[in-house]
Amino acid sequence: MLRVGWGLALCCYAVLSIWLLRHPPSIPTDDAFFFVNGTILFSVLEFRPHFPGYPGFIALSKLLYFAGLTAKQAVFYLTLFSALSLPPLSALVARALGATPAGILLAFSGVLTLPFLPLVSLSMMSDATGIAFFLAALASMGRGKHGFAGAFAGIALACRPSFFIPIGLSLFTEWCLKKEVRVTLFLTTTGTLLLFFGAVVLLEGESYFLEALRFTEGHFTVWGNTSFEQATKRDTWLDAATREPLAFITLSLLICTAAYGFFRKPQLSPLTIAALSALLWTALAQNPENLRHVLLSSILLVIWLATLGVKYVSYVLFFSVTLQLSLWFQFIFCSPVTSPLDRILEYLEQQPNGLLVTNRGVYYLRDLLPKHQIKDAYYIGDEERRSHPVSNPSWRVTGSFKNEIWCETTHSVRGRTSGERDLHVQLGCAKRQLIERIFGGSRVSS
Repeated sequence: MLRVGWGLALCCYAVLSIWLLRHPPSIPTDDAFFFVNGTILFSVLEFRPHFPGYPGFIALSKLLYFAGLTAKQAVFYLTLFSALSLPPLSALVARALGATPAGILLAFSGVLTLPFLPLVSLSMMSDATGIAFFLAALASMGRGKHGFAGAFAGIALACRPSFFIPIGLSLFTEWCLKKEVRVTLFLTTTGTLLLFFGAVVLLEGESYFLEALRFTEGHFTVWGNTSFEQATKRDTWLDAATREPLAFITLSLLICTAAYGFFRKPQLSPLTIAALSALLWTALAQNPENLRHVLLSSILLVIWLATLGVKYVSYVLFFSVTLQLSLWFQFIFCSPVTSPLDRILEYLEQQPNGLLVTNRGVYYLRDLLPKHQIKDAYYIGDEERRSHPVSNPSWRVTGSFKNEIWCETTHSVRGRTSGERDLHVQLGCAKRQLIERIFGGSRVSS
């Protein structure tokens, strides 16, 4: 029976891999654009990429760049192959932590079918690379190779510093449980972090620390859309769940099963602490508009449940895999295309010059659409809109239809996978009377 299960799982793995590899390298967000620029010329102060610089991810992408790939290809394929490594690495962690053969298969299948794995694969972001090294660290801990565990954890943080809470707490848990490995774990982790971030400090100087304060404060209180931010009212995790209901049903099922299993059989382990802290950290300090943030906690939950070896948990995981596999029909039979942002770019290149208001890919569009006057929708004011000549078209690129001050939608593109935003181009109302009527009253948020 296990052979049949592995045969089906590997067949699904091959299908997903082939479908993802057929996609052309394509930039989906400003952050991906920053990573591409950083691969060519690294500078945190110039947003190549933004703070904290992701030195581990940039170093790996530079290796591919020096090997002959373009910067865009280097970032794209590093992200893609990192994501494809997550199912086998999850199975390796489950095996290292003593899972049964069936549990190892469920860990592989459960991570393979996670709804947002394809989203992360094509995101050109560092999430998948950071998770891959974190899983390698957990597997090394389970095998007693704490020197490797510390080094892998350090690289994971250098690739994805926002994982510092789950990674740090898992290392601290292992440090508390095993006194004999404390020195090894501490030296290898801190040594790896000093190697990467020390190089960044040497390159940027003391301005790096000033940027750290500015960026951290801004992320939590201004633009980051976290639970600490009070500046604007934007998407919450409830809004995210309504956009992708089936994906969040399966995640809720995993959370409820994990909670029941933990209270029935509580255990203190690096994996348990990492899974719980990742859930809380994602809910409190990550942006619900970017559903790729859910992947870390989902993977850790799947692996932890697979290692429990309890029959009812195995049934839940099997049901979850089946439910998640049904989501593949939304995209696996669709022809691979470029990102929604690139397709919007192709459309706007053929349109007349005008004011373009957007909060999707502001820097990327500014770089490739010099004929348009591009404004960030988060910062643009009403007076600035009114001062633009009415004879010129006013375009808006948006991920929703919530805004009422813009006229008909002229072009729409769909996301490639679950969790990727559809984008719409709207043409602003050109009649002066209508613009004056709209802006004549109270200020309307963009």
